[in-house]
Amino acid sequence: MTTEMKQKSGLMTILKSGFVAGNLDAIAGVIVYYIWFGFNPIQVLQFIASGVHSPTAIGGGAMMVVAGLIYHFIIAYVCAVIYFYAYPKIELLRNNKIIAGLLFGLGIWLVMNLLVLPNSNIPKGPFDLGLAIVGIIWHMTLVGLPIALITSKHYEK
Repeated sequence: MTTEMKQKSGLMTILKSGFVAGNLDAIAGVIVYYIWFGFNPIQVLQFIASGVHSPTAIGGGAMMVVAGLIYHFIIAYVCAVIYFYAYPKIELLRNNKIIAGLLFGLGIWLVMNLLVLPNSNIPKGPFDLGLAIVGIIWHMTLVGLPIALITSKHYEK
């Protein structure tokens, strides 16, 4: 395989894993935020946009929906890129792809909830243990694991 073909294949792997994880995460987020808060999908995306644009984004119309969707997928693709480039360098990722994917998902949840969200403009609410447990499980199984499995398939070729 030529260098150009490897680069294209790597890019396609990142695009696929980010797309799959981003969509699964969005579906889970819509379901969970509907159950917990009664949010519809539009409100979930506006809520995401509020992290950058302030809580006024929640009533901000179509532009904030699009912004929330863009920010959501940027985060998913950043996670996919990090895992893709870490995979050949970290033996644990290669030898234990399922455990590594689950731990990566946990790491994503921790970074988002302990670093990113507290330093964003997202409206602050009280800590909810049930929501945290559900969020951890969904990020482990629907975000970290698909990125790990799709990435490992690329490197096993």
